[in-house]
Amino acid sequence: MTVIKLTYFDFRAKAEPARLILAQAGVDYIDHRIPAYRLDIEGWQKMKPTTPYGQLPILEVNGELISESVAITRYCAREFGLAGKTTFESAQADEIVDALQGALEKQYEAFIFEKDETRKSTLQKAFNETVLPTLLGNLEKRLCSRGGDFFVGGALTWADIVTYNFCVELPDKTVVEKYPKISALVAKVGELPNIKAWVASRPKTMF
Repeated sequence: MTVIKLTYFDFRAKAEPARLILAQAGVDYIDHRIPAYRLDIEGWQKMKPTTPYGQLPILEVNGELISESVAITRYCAREFGLAGKTTFESAQADEIVDALQGALEKQYEAFIFEKDETRKSTLQKAFNETVLPTLLGNLEKRLCSRGGDFFVGGALTWADIVTYNFCVELPDKTVVEKYPKISALVAKVGELPNIKAWVASRPKTMF
């Protein structure tokens, strides 16, 4: 029996795509949450050197560790049948996730990591007015070119789940309504029974 343990701070953030995939696949796993590093600095400083790259999340599979959030999420998708049926479909799904990841890094920088208020305001304006509309517009075109229902092969993959998570976590979620195919996909994923049950029961966290 495979034992899976996902360790992250008590946030959704970088671990949530993997949690959503595991939920959709109906996988039993250990959702190990530790206090946010700002709430337990000493505890995190002790744990940090034990991780492969000094960061979380990490995924433990039968005692072996995987680090890096996208690698973890990709592993879960491949392991549980949500990464496409062929290597080409896998690449199509990867493409969508990579595009989202690039925008997500800019979002984190603008809304979380940047401390200078003037620069933060500039970064947020750029994200809201340029990065996000460009991304969603491109994703809308990509989705339409692939049938309009799902991003890959006419079936659910991690590309759809990661898109759902990205959109529902946006500071201004109403922007998604301007992109009808993306909006419909987000709604569809959100109504999947396993996803819906996880979202309703998961711990309430800041982000």
